[in-house]
Amino acid sequence: MASNPRIDFYKFTLSSKTGDRKTFKDFAKEELHAAANASNDDAFKKCFAHFIQDLEGSHAKNPARKQTITVIPTAENNPYLHLKPAPSIQRNVISGVINGGPYDKEAVVSNIADNADNSNLGKDRSVLLPYFIFVYIPQDYNVGFFAIHSYNNADNITALFRNYISNLFTGRNYKKAILEKFAPNSFQNEFRDGAVIESLGFSTTVLETTSSTDPIVRLLKEYNIKIEAVPKNKTISITEAQRVFDFFKAKVFRQKNDKELKLEQFEKKKLTAQNEVTGKTKVFEWNTRENEFTPTVYLDGRLKVVDGVPDFAELKQFCNNLFDDIKPEIRPDLYVTRAQ
Repeated sequence: MASNPRIDFYKFTLSSKTGDRKTFKDFAKEELHAAANASNDDAFKKCFAHFIQDLEGSHAKNPARKQTITVIPTAENNPYLHLKPAPSIQRNVISGVINGGPYDKEAVVSNIADNADNSNLGKDRSVLLPYFIFVYIPQDYNVGFFAIHSYNNADNITALFRNYISNLFTGRNYKKAILEKFAPNSFQNEFRDGAVIESLGFSTTVLETTSSTDPIVRLLKEYNIKIEAVPKNKTISITEAQRVFDFFKAKVFRQKNDKELKLEQFEKKKLTAQNEVTGKTKVFEWNTRENEFTPTVYLDGRLKVVDGVPDFAELKQFCNNLFDDIKPEIRPDLYVTRAQ
């Protein structure tokens, strides 16, 4: 695992099939059998039970990704059981540690103290790591929020958990919840002052769909395209990122026909910036929906991290404090100033 785990933030919006704006309390009534006169607290309890039912005592699997998430129910096998997801009813928040990881991997389990003590991991077996999640499901609103931590690009369940949340709020009257990456303003602003653009990177996977007699083309059915642009002038401020992005969009990736790739179609669009005052670098990911770059938030230096694993009690407190600070960004409806 990496020595510096990160945390990612997402907003998710209910998607009513009728197009009406429905709250999570509406969802609880229409899909989870909450009473017609249910209070916000009672409706949230229904949402929590709905959230946890596929995690406790079973596995929520993604066969395509060969990953699973669950809550291992025994303290003997799960040292983080006391930190399992629990509800904060009045705050409409669920937070805690779940277990997740890959399954159906060909691997050998070996006792490093006894070289003869080995076994095959076997099919339908999983190697699980602890992951912290923080989920906000406001009963009087239609937009929720979640944070999830990961270790590195290999050791993460972020995509699986995104799908879990999106599918969780699907029903007879609802399409999949709409997810979008979110970065609190505090994390964006703490680095922007004095930061300059170090590089821009674009990467995607392209499938070859045209027939060809060329044996190389037949062999390479899939292409990983990676493009990096490094400005010679290292004084370009990160505040100019939008203009730089627009330049590449208009000049470099300008389409001549429908078969050519647009810049927006690249799966990953990243900007690496360096703060000239602190000398630190930070990676920002392009948020197409919000039309801005959002920073990668690493946990080391913000709380205790030992051998790549964050202190989950500290991480829970960190997310609770952060949630109080960023709630106006998630719930602008609560902070509207009425004209006098």
